[in-house]
Amino acid sequence: MKPKRLFGLWLAVALFLCQQWLAYDSPLCFSTTVSQPRRKLWKEWDKIQEVSGRQKTPKLQLLTGYQATVAAVMAELEACESGDEVIFSVYVVEPGRSSEALIAALAAAARRGVQLRLRTDCSVLSSFTRLCEGTTTLVHRLQQLRDEMPDSVVVEQPQIPTHAKLLTFRRKAASPDVAIFGGINFGDRFGSWRDFAMRLEGDAAVFDLLSSLRWRPTLVTSGVLTADTSRRALQFVTNQPMRWEWPAWLLSHPFQGNFDIAPEMTRFYSSFDSYRVAASYIDETGAAVLSKALERGARVELVMPWTPNVYADCNARTLGNLLGKWGAHGNFRLKLHSSMVHAKAAVAQGPSSNVALLGSCNLRQRSLEQFEETGLRVDYEFASPGPL
Repeated sequence: MKPKRLFGLWLAVALFLCQQWLAYDSPLCFSTTVSQPRRKLWKEWDKIQEVSGRQKTPKLQLLTGYQATVAAVMAELEACESGDEVIFSVYVVEPGRSSEALIAALAAAARRGVQLRLRTDCSVLSSFTRLCEGTTTLVHRLQQLRDEMPDSVVVEQPQIPTHAKLLTFRRKAASPDVAIFGGINFGDRFGSWRDFAMRLEGDAAVFDLLSSLRWRPTLVTSGVLTADTSRRALQFVTNQPMRWEWPAWLLSHPFQGNFDIAPEMTRFYSSFDSYRVAASYIDETGAAVLSKALERGARVELVMPWTPNVYADCNARTLGNLLGKWGAHGNFRLKLHSSMVHAKAAVAQGPSSNVALLGSCNLRQRSLEQFEETGLRVDYEFASPGPL
């Protein structure tokens, strides 16, 4: 057979195999219905990734509570090696044994040659929150790390209101990149709060998450970083304010920038039959979002704290209005938890799909229209969502 024909035959077989591969949906780690052929195919793919040193299919793990999240962060920091990059972006870092252990782990990583980008909110927003709660911050400890190891540590103090809680661990070695993000801050007083975070593993998925915030990592890993995630199954949504705007703040108007979470929430609450929502704070803007579901007759169960740490009056007023408007219809149910619920999570069920929406964004106007936030929409299969 002539070389050209051999090449044509090889190309046809390769295209056929690629077509068959693309016909399969990318799995999430908690999918429960996987056919035997797919299991075999995925196992073979994992073997290939082990040889190449990078895992392309993302893995998503739900971290419930402060202790689980801190343990996951500490494990990732301890696994970092020289040349790796860590981006540490949180709303607040407060005193406590867990915070001291975290700062010590960051310092140890920097001494090993890990590049650290430490980022925390330094706007008037966090200062106002600390004033209301009578709390302090450990930003000065992060600045000390920078002063001691300027070649390894960069401290960024954005003046925009950044409410995003996000840590990424990008590897130069064979281990896959990891992101941990959600609603959890650092400090011992958060240990008893009801909260969530997600651990996301996979180079392309972590790259997509950073890109959704328009953050540019300095470390560029080898290999193709085109996302291998199924766009239908995993979607990042973020808010990106351009700058602090005093007139807009005083008048409660939207800041300039890209704000994708509110439109995504509107679509989310306009599409399904049943919702279970955990939230910490709510105002009339957030209530209007929930009303997108209630107006259609969809069922909404809302779990919130009985005594929130801030915004208690606003919560009580807004929830009273929601009960007054929808309580008699039978499709709105409110549960007030004795613990501080700080989660920002919702699960929805429809006739043909099930979706979770999780992240850092509260059901408040400033969160939806002014703050930097992260969110994740996950299409997945579940029999019945457990208690929130």
